[in-house]
Amino acid sequence: MNPNMLSRLWLFQREETLKAHMIRAAGGSLFLRVANTLLVIATTLVLARIMGARDYGVYAYIISWVSLLSVPAAMGFDTLLVREVAKYKASGKWDALKGVIRWTDRYALGMSFGFVIIWGCVWRILCDRFAPQTNLASLIAAGLLPLQVLGFLRRGAVQGIGRVIEAQAPLMLALPGAFLVLIAVFGLVSDISPAKAIGAQLLASFLALLLGTRIRRKHLPREADLAEASYFPRQWLKSALPLMFVGVAGIVNQRLSTVMAGTMLGPEAAGILDVAIKGSMVVNFILLSVNMPLAPAVAQLYSRGEMKRLQGLVTRCARAALAASVPVAAMLIVFANRVLSFFGKDFVAGNMALGILVLGQAVNVGAGSVGVLLNMTGYEWDTAKGVGIASAVNFILNLYLIPLFHIEGAAIANAVS
Repeated sequence: MNPNMLSRLWLFQREETLKAHMIRAAGGSLFLRVANTLLVIATTLVLARIMGARDYGVYAYIISWVSLLSVPAAMGFDTLLVREVAKYKASGKWDALKGVIRWTDRYALGMSFGFVIIWGCVWRILCDRFAPQTNLASLIAAGLLPLQVLGFLRRGAVQGIGRVIEAQAPLMLALPGAFLVLIAVFGLVSDISPAKAIGAQLLASFLALLLGTRIRRKHLPREADLAEASYFPRQWLKSALPLMFVGVAGIVNQRLSTVMAGTMLGPEAAGILDVAIKGSMVVNFILLSVNMPLAPAVAQLYSRGEMKRLQGLVTRCARAALAASVPVAAMLIVFANRVLSFFGKDFVAGNMALGILVLGQAVNVGAGSVGVLLNMTGYEWDTAKGVGIASAVNFILNLYLIPLFHIEGAAIANAVS
């Protein structure tokens, strides 16, 4: 057979293999994303109905702080692991693969405990400003930090190995599933306070971490397991810093509006806004599902210099995500009142905020997987600049719009940024 024909056949087979892998992984990610969304909505629904807008607002306010602090505590290592593990696996550098997993675990765990100490000291100073129940909930929430951070790292390592579905299962399925069961059990025994809700989340996070650790151990390549670990801390830390900044800015964009609404308007407003934000996130779960298998694929294709395949892959993923997300956004806007009424009559006040947030998410999906593409190809500083500017805009807009338009102002700030 003609050598050129053999070469084209080989390339065609590789293209079909990548396409099949992406379809399977994206399909599995979509299933997990749908299941996660349903579990989160069910848990939010149960908590909101049992606790009411005020107590749910206290819970959402504290969890928003945990989310904000968990990202700098993780130091961007979760994203770094996806890229470095995929790269080391593609090049057969098993010693470096083992080293980056071990080093990020130790460094991030130390950072987490440092943040727990800072959390305790700050809350000790401010405890007189809050009710005893809020202080107890905050004390319990401090334990979530190291559990969340280690969970992020397990996900990043397994995703980099190429096991995209297994990487997401602990945090997207096991965690919200266990949390929902625990909330249901606690609710049968007694009333649910913010402290009890956070305690249930703490236990669920611990169970999810155990599962994530087992999955990582199972799928770690045998070559890496047998290799002597090599460490490149300066190189990894240099790469992680902009990724950490991107992560911090990203979670600020997600959670800052809730934190500022809770601080400026009270816990009830924070609770209503939090429900609206979670509702709007349904719009972009198609894009997020595509991003999970896309990230290691981008890292591998870029490391091999296969730019044409990379361009085609990114374009197809962006178009598919937008086509699937537009009908979801339209339905949420039309049926906003009905959707929010499931959480309780107090939450219907967030209908306008939900519409604003949904429009913002639709624009986000239309832009495609920009952050993934930049982060997985070594341009993380460009991502950091863009997301940093967005975070600054978010803060400034919240500061000026919340006093004028209340939760709708917070929604505008969140959507614009």
